[in-house]
Amino acid sequence: MRGKGTVNAGNKKRQWWMLLVILAVCAVAVAGYGLSKSISERRKTAASEDLYQLVPVGHGSVTLKITSSGTVKPGSVYQVTPKLNSTINDIFVKPGDIVRKGQLLATLDKTDVLERLQEAKDNLAIAEAKLQEAESQADLAPVQARLQVEQARVNLLNAEAKLAQLKEGAKPQDIDQAKTQVRQAQLSCENAENEYNRYKILFEQGAVTRQQLENAENKHLTAIESLKALEQKLDLLLAEPDPAELAAAEASVAQAGTNLQVAEANEASLNTRQQLLTAKAQVAQARNAASAAERNVILTNVVSPVDGTITEVIAQPGLTVGPSNTLFVVTDLKHLNVIANVDETDVHSVKAGQAANVKVESIPGRVFKGVIESVAEQGKVISSVVYFEVTVKVTDDSGALKAGMTADVDIITDERSDVLIIPNSALENFRGFTAARVLNENGEPFFKRVELGISDGTITEVISGLEAGEMVAIPHPGTGVARTTSDRIQEGARNPMMQFIPGGVMPGPVEPGRSRFSGER
Repeated sequence: MRGKGTVNAGNKKRQWWMLLVILAVCAVAVAGYGLSKSISERRKTAASEDLYQLVPVGHGSVTLKITSSGTVKPGSVYQVTPKLNSTINDIFVKPGDIVRKGQLLATLDKTDVLERLQEAKDNLAIAEAKLQEAESQADLAPVQARLQVEQARVNLLNAEAKLAQLKEGAKPQDIDQAKTQVRQAQLSCENAENEYNRYKILFEQGAVTRQQLENAENKHLTAIESLKALEQKLDLLLAEPDPAELAAAEASVAQAGTNLQVAEANEASLNTRQQLLTAKAQVAQARNAASAAERNVILTNVVSPVDGTITEVIAQPGLTVGPSNTLFVVTDLKHLNVIANVDETDVHSVKAGQAANVKVESIPGRVFKGVIESVAEQGKVISSVVYFEVTVKVTDDSGALKAGMTADVDIITDERSDVLIIPNSALENFRGFTAARVLNENGEPFFKRVELGISDGTITEVISGLEAGEMVAIPHPGTGVARTTSDRIQEGARNPMMQFIPGGVMPGPVEPGRSRFSGER
């Protein structure tokens, strides 16, 4: 009995040991499987990182712009002309001087105007003496009184017509005719400039004589002067009436009305009272003439019409000048424009009011804000390419820009803010559609079809197909990752991580979008 119990106890002990061994083997197997799976996943992740650069889809801004070049030019140029025919005495400015509105630029000879002023004063003295005489005697004949009434009426009508013409300004047909002449002169000027440039090239090549070149240059200069004269004529037609001239016309109407009243009163009653009224009217007329002569004395001082910089001095002491002669050129250099040349293929996208950024090479890193002010209706040919002049008004210049500088202009034609964006390098053509690679939870790439908005050439707006935070996989250069369908089939055979299935791997339906990058919506 004792021997049998000892045997059973030994068997049980061996069974326990076997169970422990089996459990240990299972534990080691489980641990090995887990370690193997972890190593495999790490290898997959490492392989993906070796093949791709992972970039998150995020929010940002995309700007569509047209880049052009141009020249900085002054905002406005004023030609200063005298108001009287006279001789220049003194000049007080030189080119480069900064002047204020009303600042004295030159003086004209005052001899003639002072003589006329003295004459007007003498006439006033005579009128006042006649007034004193009229206070004691006045006996006017009826015929003379009637003639005075008719003449006074004619004078009143003439004065009223002149005043109405001043208030009304130039006739529309005269303005339209002047504008047409300016446009024709601009075309003639451009043609003459092109002809002159062509002759310069031919002269350098020995194809034309110097005389022919000089003739072309003179023709160009004549066209420029003709254009300036027509532009000045148009400015005069568009200008508001001169306050002094308007006041003088109103005074003339008032005076003519008074004269008519005097003449009618004289006709109705030939007495001392009428004589007195006539004398008073003559005194008033003489005073108006004296006031006009005094204004002419003031006009012998040539002053600047605006704040600006003297950019040209034509006046010379001793030179006889009149209202048709330009004495000075005053340029507004504080308010600058950039005249940019935009290619005919882009000009349809440029509109007045669009924002623009201006940069000049001499001020690196500085961007000047601007706005499109106008777009030329007619293009010009430069090196066999048609360009249109676009005027950009600089809105934030602090004196750093100078007229004549060459500038680069970025015209903002479209801009999207806080939209989903993706690098252009992450976009591929997949079966005729635009797609982006993404990685699943196992690090395996597949394609998602995307719909795009505008692009600036580096980044593109994503309308649908991707979400913010989603990672896109951009193949590293030199890894041999396929970018065509046939290449992807071969890649799938040699790279188990590229889960490509012929026919396409598309995660759910997406509305069709454009398969090209475009700024058009």
